[in-house]
Amino acid sequence: MTYYPPSPPPGPPTGPPGSFGGYPQQATQVCSWHPDRSTALSCTRCGRPACPDCLQPASVGFHCRACQAETRQNQPVARTVSGSVMGQQPIVTFVLIGLNLLVFVITMIQAGGESKLYTSKLLQDGELWPYGVAQGEYWRVITSGFLHLSVIHVAMNMVSLYVLGLALERMVGRNRFLAVYLLSLIGGSVGVMLLADPASAAAGASGAIFGLMGALVVTFRRFRLDIRQLGGILILNLGITFFLRDTISWEGHLGGLAVGAVAGAIMVYLPHKDRTRNQVLACAGLAAIMIAMIFFRVSQLSV
Repeated sequence: MTYYPPSPPPGPPTGPPGSFGGYPQQATQVCSWHPDRSTALSCTRCGRPACPDCLQPASVGFHCRACQAETRQNQPVARTVSGSVMGQQPIVTFVLIGLNLLVFVITMIQAGGESKLYTSKLLQDGELWPYGVAQGEYWRVITSGFLHLSVIHVAMNMVSLYVLGLALERMVGRNRFLAVYLLSLIGGSVGVMLLADPASAAAGASGAIFGLMGALVVTFRRFRLDIRQLGGILILNLGITFFLRDTISWEGHLGGLAVGAVAGAIMVYLPHKDRTRNQVLACAGLAAIMIAMIFFRVSQLSV
């Protein structure tokens, strides 16, 4: 049985304005986000009127934009063991590859070709020359990691950076990956400063790339993944490094590898509590130790 109000009496309307025959008419409601849209719908959670475009299905009914935003804000974010947001797409790896290639193109243009690459002013002013660092040119510690000596040199390093970088960046996140890369780069420079002939010069991203290999080995161990293939690649590269030690900076490779392994351990082995703060402090401490080593070596060379 259906109940309905009686029909209004015949004759002229009676009752106050806004009513018809004494029976109030239902006011037309508008969307809370689109005042120009009439709607008969509303959020089942807060009751705000909303048009179909501003409502989304929920576990119970439909929720408006405000309730959806509040739900997302209160929902815990899935994070990796390193503390980064789960599912981040790699970006830093591609930026680093682009930066290295851009610097190489500039050196090629300055030199007028690969055969004259050593005449490039950018290369001369940026390569790692320990005596130059001792004279106050500290930027060489960083800039040397973005300079390369031939097309084959930059191509091999960029392919390695692509393969290793994408894997590590997916595991530890963008910011932590960048920290590992830069610390490894400085670690390679420290190895050259301490162990290489101070009159020699070195350039290339190999120190940072060896650091990525060290960090990946540590990360694979943390995730209990099979490291045999990665370990084989690392051993092969170390073998090539020492076999061609007259033309390859083994000092930079070892320095980058050691620092990369330590930086990787910082990212994946620290306890959950205050993890991000402790990671920042540990990375800052590692950087401070390397800076102290550089200044120690500079003091020796200055004498």
